[in-house]
Amino acid sequence: MADSVTLRVITFECRVPGWRTRTITVATTLLDAAGYPAADIARLYHRRWEIETDLAHVKTTMGMDVLSCRSPQMVRKELWTYLLAYNLVRSLMWQAAQHAGIAPLRLSFKAAVQELLASWPYASAVFRDGEWENYYTILLQSIAQHKIPQRPNRCEPRVRKRRPKNYRLMTQPREQYKKELSGEA
Repeated sequence: MADSVTLRVITFECRVPGWRTRTITVATTLLDAAGYPAADIARLYHRRWEIETDLAHVKTTMGMDVLSCRSPQMVRKELWTYLLAYNLVRSLMWQAAQHAGIAPLRLSFKAAVQELLASWPYASAVFRDGEWENYYTILLQSIAQHKIPQRPNRCEPRVRKRRPKNYRLMTQPREQYKKELSGEA
């Protein structure tokens, strides 16, 4: 670690109709004011909700909230696999949006994953019959049908929706638990 870090501090007003005007201060290591204007950083800050949503997609929609590997090397491979799958779905969404003439961020990530998984059983027959281009076009059209509404200036509380259950983990066979409950053990 370095002994010190040089930061650039940017302060701007956040004025959204219906909200209180707030002064936002952002500290960044992007020191080149010409290359990274303060207005661009303010716009990126305003779009931070999309980043939160994308991280939630990787963790929740794709099921990466609990990793199954145990060794550090395999955990890294599992992380890279999830990120590769995420980028492949986003690439499909981008292509679907291009074909439909809409913005890629207006498409539902969860619906795109569901469309891909639902059409997967048909993929082997399609590739065997040489109809993969038609399959791909239909897949892109079905992904493009799942639009999400434009939600500017979205603000959500940082709370957990679900509380963890107050039960132990299953660490022995179910039959053994049943015997314990019935008093036979």
